[in-house]
Amino acid sequence: MHTHHVPTKALRATFSCILIALAIIASSRIQVHAQSTVNLSGPDLIPKTEILISPPSGTFTQGSTFEVPIYINTKGSSIGAIELRIRFDAETLSVVKPSGGSSVIGLWIEAPSYDNARGTITLVGGIPNGITTESGLLANITFQAKSAGPASVRIQDDTRILLNDGVGSPANHTANRAVYTIVSRPPGGVVVFSETHPLRDHWYNNPTISLAWTPEPGVSGYSMILDDKPNTIPDNTVDTESTARSYQEQPDGAWYFHIKALKNGVWGASTDFALKIDTAPPADFEPRINYITAAVISRALISFFTTDALSGLDRYEVGLIDKSKPATESPVFVRSESPYQVPFESIDHSRLIVRAFDKAGNVRDASIDVSLPFLPTKFIRDHAVALLLTLLILMMAGFVLHYFFGHHIARHVSAIWRLITDRKRLEKLEDDEQK
Repeated sequence: MHTHHVPTKALRATFSCILIALAIIASSRIQVHAQSTVNLSGPDLIPKTEILISPPSGTFTQGSTFEVPIYINTKGSSIGAIELRIRFDAETLSVVKPSGGSSVIGLWIEAPSYDNARGTITLVGGIPNGITTESGLLANITFQAKSAGPASVRIQDDTRILLNDGVGSPANHTANRAVYTIVSRPPGGVVVFSETHPLRDHWYNNPTISLAWTPEPGVSGYSMILDDKPNTIPDNTVDTESTARSYQEQPDGAWYFHIKALKNGVWGASTDFALKIDTAPPADFEPRINYITAAVISRALISFFTTDALSGLDRYEVGLIDKSKPATESPVFVRSESPYQVPFESIDHSRLIVRAFDKAGNVRDASIDVSLPFLPTKFIRDHAVALLLTLLILMMAGFVLHYFFGHHIARHVSAIWRLITDRKRLEKLEDDEQK
């Protein structure tokens, strides 16, 4: 708080000096006119002026600042000096800055001063050569709204306005009284949290939403709404006095919980809490197998790909099962990318399970049996002994056949067989003739 006091006697002495100087400046311009005798009362002979506080009313939020200009209407008279005294409600207002920078007062006896404890402002200055105006700015005062309630600003009765007539004659004045309304600062946004969906930018596969918020003193109720729009402001209707709310079987999608509090009769700012739900797994897919072969097969490559329409795909995991072992054994899943390489020793009699996860934790499984393709080189390697024995047998058989055919044994056997056959035919003819 800035406080500045000017002693009354010193102020009045200085003010009188200013008036004497102004009178000397104006005396050269005084012309003597013959005056006729008129019958006028004393008050009617004193010029009148008007001081205006603008705006005369308004509503401001606690903690905010606002400006109050002070104007003068000289009503056709020329004024040369002013001692302006203002009083304001110190409980609801405080002066931030009483500015006279753009004032019609060109000669300040002292800088404008104020006392926030007593609620007073004092401005004393002169106007060389005087001024005649309908709306001359005397000062522009910046107030801060301290607390809720009515706040008045008025011109005190001991304010003095002196004419620029060479002798500093006083002028009467009238002034309005400004009354402002200071309203409580709106409460801040409600602090919302969720046990089921704690992180606003994460997806969850739980369709049941549980929400709660921190209670505050002075709050009499809450207005809330759950929708798919990020910036909805709830209406000014109390929906609940509770500090928790749940929603069951909420459909998949991005949802927003909006809430605001009624605190001390004033609605606060809206809080927007994002909730993302995805209960659907990634799309169906089928892994495919390709073999890397050279002289012998070395490994198999399993490729796979799928998508997720809502939360998006997060990762793949793969697990290899030996089908020759009991079905109760579970594979060990490891994180992987496509294609996944199956080593040579694990290729035959195996099943590869590919598990796709979306960002909400939903899972889609797909599997493929991994077996070796038929390759002549591998067949020869695996059956080398049997093939060698077969080759030896074939070679021996060929040798025997060659021996028979090479030494005419087969020809003699054939001739003997023909003789036996011819003899049987002759015997049969003889039998037929005897009959």
